[in-house]
Amino acid sequence: MVSEKTILEAARQLQGSGKTFAEFLAEIFKGQFIEVYVGDSYEEISVEQISQSYPAVFCGKVVGAYRECLILSCAYVENKVLKSGNLLFVNERAIRALSEVDNKGTLEDMMLRSKESLEVKTSFGE
Repeated sequence: MVSEKTILEAARQLQGSGKTFAEFLAEIFKGQFIEVYVGDSYEEISVEQISQSYPAVFCGKVVGAYRECLILSCAYVENKVLKSGNLLFVNERAIRALSEVDNKGTLEDMMLRSKESLEVKTSFGE
């Protein structure tokens, strides 16, 4: 698992190195499974006046990076069977959010309504 300390240390070491965001991510998450949100929805359900969209994510193991391109060995579905190994090249500018797959919640779990921010501060604020 990647910690705040690991991220801050990597940022400090890479500062001024000319490394791109994708290269920074590859350095931190090399060999780890991450999910990457690029802003699309895989499904949108509408019932009467209520609409719920579900964010589409790519999920895979970080292979590396070349300049602005993050390379993942992604999971995919073939004939209703989950498989892995499909190489995906993601331009760093397309990344809206990403998270390590680490049993601490998914990106979908973290997408809250603005109304819930007060509850977050009450529960975890200092």
